[in-house]
Amino acid sequence: MADALRGARLFPPGQRLLSHWNLRDEIKASYSDARTGLAKQRTIQRVMERIVDQTIPAVVVNNPHVDWNPYTNEVKAAAVSDVDDPAPADLVVSNAPEPDTRYEVLLGTYRAARQIDPYSPSAPTHIERSFLEGREIPEERVVAMFDAVLSSDLLKQTGQLIESRLGRPLEPFDIWYNGFRASGEYTQADLDAITKKRYPTAAAYEADMPNLLEGLGFEKSRAEELAANILVEPARGSGHAWGAAMRDAKTRLRTRVGPDGMDYKGYNIAVHEMGHNVEQTISLNDIDHYMLQGVPNTAFTEALAFVFQARDLELLGLSSPSEETRALNTLDDFWGTAEIAAVALVDIGVWHWMYDNPNATPAELKAATLRISKDVWNRYFAPVFGIEDVTLLGIYSHMIHSFLYLPNYPVGGMIAHQIEEQIAKSGDLGGEFERMCLAGNIAPDLWMKNATGKPVGPDALLAAAADALEVVAGQ
Repeated sequence: MADALRGARLFPPGQRLLSHWNLRDEIKASYSDARTGLAKQRTIQRVMERIVDQTIPAVVVNNPHVDWNPYTNEVKAAAVSDVDDPAPADLVVSNAPEPDTRYEVLLGTYRAARQIDPYSPSAPTHIERSFLEGREIPEERVVAMFDAVLSSDLLKQTGQLIESRLGRPLEPFDIWYNGFRASGEYTQADLDAITKKRYPTAAAYEADMPNLLEGLGFEKSRAEELAANILVEPARGSGHAWGAAMRDAKTRLRTRVGPDGMDYKGYNIAVHEMGHNVEQTISLNDIDHYMLQGVPNTAFTEALAFVFQARDLELLGLSSPSEETRALNTLDDFWGTAEIAAVALVDIGVWHWMYDNPNATPAELKAATLRISKDVWNRYFAPVFGIEDVTLLGIYSHMIHSFLYLPNYPVGGMIAHQIEEQIAKSGDLGGEFERMCLAGNIAPDLWMKNATGKPVGPDALLAAAADALEVVAGQ
């Protein structure tokens, strides 16, 4: 940390950052902060590492009455109070960690999943059910897709481009680099001010959804009809979309809305969740047969939500696509898909380890997770970053409580790019989005062939990333 910032409070009073979502998003937001951004990013990286290895002091979690130095792990009584409530009289200021609670929860998900194994002869492990029944794509094929992205020379080329844009060597947290996104002259504070003014409440976002959907390319009457089927509610977590199960019920969109309005992070999440809600509405209410409702698997609904989310700045009137902008967006997709593919490989590896070690303790699972995180990093990212044995790939909260959900995101990223190519060809986002959703819950490759003419795979993303690097290099 620079001497000028040593001892300074880097984060505003009262700020709470959920793990992992808001910690990661704060790293992304800090690229636009020239004064304290790098110090924040390095600090958050150290916080993440202490969460993963469970050396984070138990007393500092969601506790404004203590100050914590993530580098030294020193804990003190808070020098400045951020809250009105006084510190509890029995507050014990200590850096004693929680007793591997993170990994006890993860073991609990494994033990719960194993209860189903005897009743699933065709897919006798949760891993097999996740891939063969949930995604309907074999694990080996999914892992090969991830390896194709992560082993591509394009990853190192993109890393070198990021390094040149940053003007410094890459650091591990740069796996979340978002400088390809066209925010122009707007800082995170600017974006927060814009979204808070525009959406002071969840109801304000709900009222604006017809305009947002029309801005995305849906006809006015259709935008109003779709928006009327979505209820917006403030989330206690990071955000969520909950679909209906019968045609006369509404879907629900949840995102964070602070007392002073919806910040940019909350807005970005809301646009993503709105993509889910629109897909949920179309693929339930307009499908020919009720039993075909939905899409082939979660990766598809994530892909469709990414299509909306990628246009969040355009919907605020802050970005107009050009050839360079489109190229940068493609590189953003590629870099993000590579990051989450590596995270997903850690998730898969940890589940295999738990099945191989059914009587493991939380401490043993922690050691295995750290080792697997380092192994995946060293195989794919160490050659790009020049840094080994990084554990950041183990930070995702999904891995702890969501039963092997993470592979949906990189598969969704590939699908999203295939969908984006088709939308670009037709120039009709609203029409293409509806046409694709109306295919229903059929086999993944059949859905994708109907949508884009090709099966699910990474080839389109890799080819587009190669073209994008040429465009950006020529600017």
